[in-house]
Amino acid sequence: MSNSRPSPANSSLRSADVIVIGDGIIGLACALAIARAGGTCRVLGRTIGGAASAASGGLLAPSIGGADPSFRVFMRASRDRYPAWVHWLAERTGIDIPLSRAGIIELGNDAVDRTATNAELLDSAALAAFEPSIGWTGAARLHHEDGYVDNVRLLAALREAVRCEWSIDVVDGRIAAIQPGIDACSVRTEDGRSQFAKKVIVAAGAWSALIVGAPRPIPVEPVRGQMVLIEGCPLSHALSSPDAYLVPRGGSTLVGSTLERVGFDHSTTPPAIERLRIAAGQVVPKLANAPAADSWGGLRPMTPDGLPIIGHDPDLSSVIYACGHGKNGILLAPITAEIVAALAAGTPSPHDISEFAVERFD
Repeated sequence: MSNSRPSPANSSLRSADVIVIGDGIIGLACALAIARAGGTCRVLGRTIGGAASAASGGLLAPSIGGADPSFRVFMRASRDRYPAWVHWLAERTGIDIPLSRAGIIELGNDAVDRTATNAELLDSAALAAFEPSIGWTGAARLHHEDGYVDNVRLLAALREAVRCEWSIDVVDGRIAAIQPGIDACSVRTEDGRSQFAKKVIVAAGAWSALIVGAPRPIPVEPVRGQMVLIEGCPLSHALSSPDAYLVPRGGSTLVGSTLERVGFDHSTTPPAIERLRIAAGQVVPKLANAPAADSWGGLRPMTPDGLPIIGHDPDLSSVIYACGHGKNGILLAPITAEIVAALAAGTPSPHDISEFAVERFD
């Protein structure tokens, strides 16, 4: 483990190469990648209820859903960085981060996805052999390389890694406004203090659109996803069904999620939680009458086309966007951080990010 430095509350403010707006998984991952590349940065943010980083199910599921082939390739590239990334974080912090690459079982999709790699169609006997507790007789397939990560432990490890990094300051404070320029940017917090850096990273999740002074409107809106934690875990794989997804989490099962445009309301509603519980019981009968241990709502930062916004502002190069990841924020954290660190250092992105450019909304 790295030697600890003074806590952020005791750190004196100093100049930094980069300011990161946002202290969720994306923002913290970007800060660490910048530090690993030799830069200094300051993370500005305040943990807010409903932030998606802690509320997610932690699925690493690029093979599920109807993404375009190019985006699916991008997502898989990030998924494949996870083993080395969590190993590095665990060595640095001493925090174990549970990661499963055992695959995700997708129920109810009998069409062969020609872009899928290492996917296996399962008949009833094969499905029962993988997961005896599943009460499903329809089509299923196993995506061997997908999986899930414990996002709560991941967030804790990222926070500890940032705390131990001498080249990163963390400042607790909400952003009042930014004033970007061609070669530098200033950021003012709500307490009136101003911070200056050569680059500013917009990584404020569902709150990115509220940043005053951004060069252009940021089309990111909060979309609520409710989840319930059910006691007992008869599964060894994550499941994706037509009505819910189920993820093992210790001795319990995470069940999610809804998709609701209700602004910044992250509260839960009894009808939605009950629908999730029914959906889980239909797939895994053992969970039908199991008690709920907890429930919560999170706010996904969604864009109109479902793709993230990553890259320089086309007019003011001091601003770099790393937001709008929607339901894929956990999955895309490693590759987003890698790209942002390169851009912040003034080098080209190691990946084609043209389809994620903010100007596509102009």
